[in-house]
Amino acid sequence: MSHTQTETSCHGYLAPTEQQLAAAKDLVARFAARWSKPDADSLRDLMHADTSNLIPPMAAPGDREAVVEHFRAVLNRLPDLRIEVVRWAPTGDAVLLEWRATASVAGQPLAWTGVDRFNIRGDRMYEGRVYWDTRGVAERMAAALQEQSAAGEA
Repeated sequence: MSHTQTETSCHGYLAPTEQQLAAAKDLVARFAARWSKPDADSLRDLMHADTSNLIPPMAAPGDREAVVEHFRAVLNRLPDLRIEVVRWAPTGDAVLLEWRATASVAGQPLAWTGVDRFNIRGDRMYEGRVYWDTRGVAERMAAALQEQSAAGEA
C-alpha cells in the first residue's frame, strides 16, 4: 500500500469508482427532483425494498415502505415541506448530502439544515441515516403553534 493510500484510508475517505460517482450524481439529482415537489410515493425509486434508513424521529431503521409511510405522515403535517440540496460529496459507495428544508408551521415560515448519509447499490440506496437538530426544530415548531394558539385566544 502506498503512503497516499494509507493516509487516505486513515482519514476515512475512499474515492468512489467511476461507476459509484455516476450512481451518486444520478441519485442526488433524483433526490433533489423528488424533494423540490415531494410526494411520499415518489420517494420509493430512491431506495431498495430492503433499505435500512433511520430518519428522526424514527426509533428504529425502516425498510422502503416504512420510510414512505414516515414521509407520508410528515407531508400530511407539513404539506409545503421542500428540501434543497446545498452540497454533496461521495466517498466509496456512500454519499454525504447537506440540505436545507423549508416548511410552514402555524402560518410561520421555518427553515433548518441537515445531512443525509446514504449508501448506494446500483442506482438506489440500501442504507441511510439522517441528521439534524431535532430539538431545535421541535422547539421552533412548538413556539409557532403556541403563538398561533395565543393569537386565537386574544
